[in-house]
Amino acid sequence: MFSTQIRPVTDLRNKYSDVECDLANGPVVLTKNGYGASVLVSIDMFDRLIKKQELYEAVSRSESEIESGLGLDAVSALSKMRATLNV
Repeated sequence: MFSTQIRPVTDLRNKYSDVECDLANGPVVLTKNGYGASVLVSIDMFDRLIKKQELYEAVSRSESEIESGLGLDAVSALSKMRATLNV
């Protein structure tokens, strides 16, 4: 898992290298006037989050297709593949 760092937004200007180092440990929450304003993440973490989101969206689309009768559940899909491949 990762730890979340909390820093004032002025650290972006005054201590950027420290903020950048903190990103290796997880997201950095930037505060403005004591309240959360933004979240910074490393490119690696951003890519992982995007890939997870794409997977969740694909699963959601699949579930919607199954509910509407357009898709196949796993058992039916496997049976169809076995029949097609003569396995």
